[in-house]
Amino acid sequence: MSNSNLEQRIAAWLEGRISQADSETLQQELRDSVEARTTFKRFAQLDAVLREVADTESLGMISQASGSSAPIQKTATIHYIKGALAIAAGIAVMLTVNLYYQYVNANRNIARITGLNGTLTWIGDGGQIVQGDGSQQASTRWSNTLSEGTELPGGTIEGMAPDSWFKLEFHDGSTGMISGDSILTFSDQGQKEFRLRQGRFSADVMPQPEGKPMLIHTSVAVLKVIGTQFDVEAGPKSTMLYVREGIVQMIRVHDGKTVDVPANHRVVITANSDMLLQFVAPERMWIQTPVWENISTAGDQDSIATQETHDHDGTRNLLISEEAARLPAQDTEYTIRSGDLFEFRFVWMAGMWWTPQDQIAIKLFTTDNDLISGTPTTFATILSGTLTDARVYEAASGSTTATATEARKRLFIAIDTQDGGGELNGVAHLDNFHLQVTHFPEPGLPRLDDFQLQGTPFPDPLPPPAAEIIIGGNIRNGNFNEN
Repeated sequence: MSNSNLEQRIAAWLEGRISQADSETLQQELRDSVEARTTFKRFAQLDAVLREVADTESLGMISQASGSSAPIQKTATIHYIKGALAIAAGIAVMLTVNLYYQYVNANRNIARITGLNGTLTWIGDGGQIVQGDGSQQASTRWSNTLSEGTELPGGTIEGMAPDSWFKLEFHDGSTGMISGDSILTFSDQGQKEFRLRQGRFSADVMPQPEGKPMLIHTSVAVLKVIGTQFDVEAGPKSTMLYVREGIVQMIRVHDGKTVDVPANHRVVITANSDMLLQFVAPERMWIQTPVWENISTAGDQDSIATQETHDHDGTRNLLISEEAARLPAQDTEYTIRSGDLFEFRFVWMAGMWWTPQDQIAIKLFTTDNDLISGTPTTFATILSGTLTDARVYEAASGSTTATATEARKRLFIAIDTQDGGGELNGVAHLDNFHLQVTHFPEPGLPRLDDFQLQGTPFPDPLPPPAAEIIIGGNIRNGNFNEN
């Protein structure tokens, strides 16, 4: 340890111009060396004396200008120096305690990883970078790679891909999660404080200590959270907050304007927005959703079916999950004919834990008894393709033609998933589902709907086939918004 370097760091500390790296080095030196602590105390005492002497000399000059005698000035200076020496000892102790307090809190674990996925980078308080699984970085006190169950101090976590997500649980039971391309810095020095630089953050916050709400900073707003459930999405010029339970106060940074956001409401804040609250309909269960039902053998009709948290056009969206507990299906009440052309379209967007390789799978099937509860036989599976941008709704469509095998049977449809990333807990949002059928009979055979009264000739030529809408818009809950 170089005495000159130590003295330079102490001087920088006392003058309030020390860097983070030098501050950490100084803290380590004070912990490891009696000599360093002695040097620090001597510098702190000297600094205090010099400051007091400077103040006293200034007072003396003022006294002389007012007609005070020099001996009085000298006596006052000596008096202040003696007092300053005693005060300086206390200052040294307080500064040392403050250094130690900062060290302890910087290295105190405040949360535990309860889940993670995708490409992630963790930057600890000391600037140490730790990668997600697969990193070749040297081992650190947090381990070489992030893993479930790891305890962490404050720092920055960055999700670097659309399928990235990272969930933390704090010591008071509060949980928080980022998803997608997000950057979150967090700390807890007796009050939880976050900075969401970009991306999505969801939290379930336990009641916080009085006078110490959780604070979330974004580029345009500050959120004050006492205890609630909410989702917040931050961009460079806007912040969207959706409160699921409780109430959250938002404060716009540039003018201090505030708005209290209650449950089932959201608000978007920009530099010039009116900050008006928008009501969001509560999540709806399968049992509350007309026509569609959950036919998964592992699920139930009280699980979540639709929501508005990521709506496409102001209506509810269908919540699709890779988990086995959800499989939305519908009895179309349509009887299949050979030659039927079924065409569908919808819009969809990735949700949490959805990987770039995952797809929506539309399945058309019949059953052995023409009941949705019967034994199914799938005769067509059409995939949506993967998303090009996981953050916005994209359109998908497809078609298939029925054969004589399916003819005279009832048509059922299910919206399933096709896993492509090895994770089976992804969620997606689907809206405005549309299904139509056009019947193309085999050449030379009359169509059932062409039979007319005996003796009436068929029109020549026959009218072109017309499409019939089975699901869509306000027909059979195609937008998932009917009551």
